[in-house]
Amino acid sequence: MGNNEVKMLKQIFKNYDKFLENSRKKLLSLLQQKTKESNGAKPLDIDEEIKRQWLNMEEKESVEQKQIAMKAIISLYIKKLLQKSKSKYLQKAYELLDETEDGAYETLDYLNRIPLSNIKSEELKEIYIFKALIYELLEDYDEASSSYKQAIRYDKTPNTLIEFKKFVERTREIFSWNSKEESYKKHNMILLHKVIPIEKMPKVAETVENVAKYYARSPRSRHLGKKYFKEVIKMYKVLMAEEPNKYSCKYIEALLDGIEIFMMSPVILKEVEELLISNLFCIESKIYLLERFKNLKKKKFIQKTVKK
Repeated sequence: MGNNEVKMLKQIFKNYDKFLENSRKKLLSLLQQKTKESNGAKPLDIDEEIKRQWLNMEEKESVEQKQIAMKAIISLYIKKLLQKSKSKYLQKAYELLDETEDGAYETLDYLNRIPLSNIKSEELKEIYIFKALIYELLEDYDEASSSYKQAIRYDKTPNTLIEFKKFVERTREIFSWNSKEESYKKHNMILLHKVIPIEKMPKVAETVENVAKYYARSPRSRHLGKKYFKEVIKMYKVLMAEEPNKYSCKYIEALLDGIEIFMMSPVILKEVEELLISNLFCIESKIYLLERFKNLKKKKFIQKTVKK
C-alpha cells in the first residue's frame, strides 16, 4: 500500500471519528431538549404548587373531593423528596409507583427488600419518609406514623421533625372532615376482641377474616383489610389462651398471613418461632405452618429484621 493510500485512509478515519463525535453531541442535545420540553420551560416550584393545591382542597365541599386533593398534595411531597434525593433506591421505587397497577404495594414490597445494613443514615431517613408518604396515599396512617418515627431515629435534625409535623397536620385535617364517631370507625382500630363474648368469637373471627382478605384483593381497600385483620389476630390470640389445643395453630396461621398478605412487620416471625417450638397441639397443621415459616424466613429482608 502506497503512502498516498495510507494518508487517504488516515483522513477517512479521522473524519469518521469527527462524524461519530458530532453525532453523539447532536443526540445528547436532542435528549436534553426533550427533557426540557417534558418538564416545561420553567421547572415546577413544588412548594408553591403544594400551597395552591392546599387552597384548592379547602375550597372543595365533599369529603371525597378533599381526599383526592390531599392525595395530590402527598404526591407533590413525593416529587419534592425525589428532587433532593440521590438515592437509586428511591428512583427505582418511584418507577414502580408510576408504572404498576398495584404500584403502591409493589413499591412498599421493593423498599422492604432493600438491604439496609450498608446504607448511610441520610439515605435511610429518605427511604423511611418515602415509605411514610406511600402509606399516606393508602390512608394507612398508623404505618405512616411508624415510618416517620423510623426516619427520626436516623435523623433528628429539625428538617425531619418538620416533615413529621406536616404529616400530623395533614392527618388532623383529614380526621376533621368527619364527625368524631365516623372518624373513629374509619381510621381507628376496632375492638371486637374486647366486646365479643368468647362463645361467639370463633364465628366472628372467621367472618372478619374473610372480609379482611376480600379487602386485600384491591389496593384501594387493602389498608382497611389490614385494620380488620389486626383485630382477627387479636381474637385468635384470645381464643388460643382459652382453648390452646384448638386455636394455637389458627393463631400462628393468622400471624403468617399478616406478613404475607398484609405486609405486617416481619418481627412477628419471632413470636411464630416461639409458638412453633413450644406448641404441642395440632401436629398435622404444625408441619405445614413450619414449612411456611421456613420459606418466609429465607427472604433476605426478613432475615435482617428477625436477627435484630
